[in-house]
Amino acid sequence: MMLKMVWEYIMGIFGITKTNTTGEQMQENMAFTQKYEAAEEMNFTAIFANKLSTLAMNESTADVSGDNGRVIFLDQCLIEVWDRMKRVVSRMLGTGGCIVVPYVKLGIIQFDVLSQERMVIHEKQGNRITRATVLADSVKQGEKQYHRWMDYQVAGGNLYITNKVTDQWGNAAFLEQWAEIEDIAIAGVDRVLFAYFQSPIDNRRFTDEYGVPITYGCDNLISEIFECLEQIRDEYKLKEVKIFADERMFQKDAKTGKYRMPSKVFFAAHGKENGDMIEVFSPEIRHSSYYERLQYLFGLLEKSIGTSKGILTAPQSRGATATEIKAGLYDTFALIGDIRNAIERGVRDYLYACNVLANYYELAPMGSYGVRFDWSYEMIESSSETWEQLKDALELGVKSKVELRQWLNPNETSDEAQKVLEEIKERQQVGDKQDCGIGQGIKKV
Repeated sequence: MMLKMVWEYIMGIFGITKTNTTGEQMQENMAFTQKYEAAEEMNFTAIFANKLSTLAMNESTADVSGDNGRVIFLDQCLIEVWDRMKRVVSRMLGTGGCIVVPYVKLGIIQFDVLSQERMVIHEKQGNRITRATVLADSVKQGEKQYHRWMDYQVAGGNLYITNKVTDQWGNAAFLEQWAEIEDIAIAGVDRVLFAYFQSPIDNRRFTDEYGVPITYGCDNLISEIFECLEQIRDEYKLKEVKIFADERMFQKDAKTGKYRMPSKVFFAAHGKENGDMIEVFSPEIRHSSYYERLQYLFGLLEKSIGTSKGILTAPQSRGATATEIKAGLYDTFALIGDIRNAIERGVRDYLYACNVLANYYELAPMGSYGVRFDWSYEMIESSSETWEQLKDALELGVKSKVELRQWLNPNETSDEAQKVLEEIKERQQVGDKQDCGIGQGIKKV
């Protein structure tokens, strides 16, 4: 509630009188983040977000293509943000959206990774955000919390970026570490200079301003799962073994008059003189019925989110062929495809922002660039099958040896791969010449 009040105050400072975001949306976005960051109990939103981000990013790469100084500069920017991409994707799926905000400090592009509750969208043109305010950074010094706010506004083909620093109550403040971040105006810009990675999950509304978490709409089902887990805990707790032993088996404390128990599993009981001295109470635990229900609920949650079995439940692999296993993963892979599309859009927007900042601050030579993504398909493809397909493509002339080598060595650039292939070819030619010279100079007797 305090942050919502500060947001409204900050919008007043920036002179914002109209916004696409309602107070309810602000509160909802904050609730999404709080739920994702909760670490006190099992967090199904975090489980799915982390698992799917791993599947989306594993063994996948991206690079900036071209041959000029600007490409080298932007490729370094991409390398730095790609190293944090798994965290970006996890937060995108866990909170509904994640923003990566680049800025220039001491002649270097740096960036902050933030959840979408730290952004308020005011205006959009199509899918492009043209006016937004971002809580870009927060630090604590002593007893006070300080916030750095950035307001982006596109007007008449120009982008205006205004910075404000406040304390936790919204009062203007000054912080030395943010003193060099200046207000700027840049011509020829059509969107805000940050990347918004928006969750591909359907928010089930007509407006598409903000994304929703991966478990959106599953609250009741998750509550049922927690209820089932609590019942399992109670079942084990209440069904502990108990031994009822005749009072004659224990020593009586002279001071208290109570019997001394050798263990907490023993209970003193008064039996018949000629009856058994010990009776054991060890009831059956209803293990199978509870766990069947739990697995059923896990399966429902996977189906509600849109994944195949294998996130919470065991994958269906017993007795299945390789083709059947791949088919069983199709739903998850289809969702991974949507996630990768969101990643590509966000990365392109991030490089656009870095390119504009490089122009404004003259950080690198001018030049055109492209972006390439190499996504892994190991989830549904066999590496041996893929290799055979690549060799067939080489024989048909639709693939080059450079592309095959890059598939084997994903970290190599095309130039590096070409250089290694040329070295291999030279060694082979030298070997062939030596083979041809074997036996020369030997006289027949």
